[in-house]
Amino acid sequence: MLAGGAIALLWLAPSSYQIYLALHAVAAVLWVGGDLTLTTVGIVFERRGDAETLAAVGKLGAFIGPRVYTPAAFVLFCLGIALIEKGNWGWGIDWLDFAIAGWGVAFTNGLVYVGPELVRIDEDAQKYGPEAPQTVRRVRRLLTVLRLQTALLVLIVIDMVAKPNF
Repeated sequence: MLAGGAIALLWLAPSSYQIYLALHAVAAVLWVGGDLTLTTVGIVFERRGDAETLAAVGKLGAFIGPRVYTPAAFVLFCLGIALIEKGNWGWGIDWLDFAIAGWGVAFTNGLVYVGPELVRIDEDAQKYGPEAPQTVRRVRRLLTVLRLQTALLVLIVIDMVAKPNF
């Protein structure tokens, strides 16, 4: 149903620009929404002191991240480039520069730190237990980084919609 509806709506789009924009928005919803969801759930279970569930959330993040969030972020960027070119936006526009720089920081952080750290947290939880000091320390540090990354991603969404002049 979803695929059929998406194909029908995209087929009826007035131009390729709207198709790229729609797919760009879907990729943003997947990446930003997933990040926001995992971060929020992580914060909730951290505050509850539920290390076992928090470890399970981390394991889920380690599984879904490279399979959904990383590809969505990559597709988001590629479609963003296509939109800039197709829409004749040009380069060097403040709000685009902010979005591209923010995307680079968030994407790199996800690949270099978040993904590998989720794997390390899962390994520590399996080896020492989810309540072990080193596991808890890693989880707290990761949640701090994720709070910052989530804030950055939400700011990018606001930036892309508001298109402010700096």
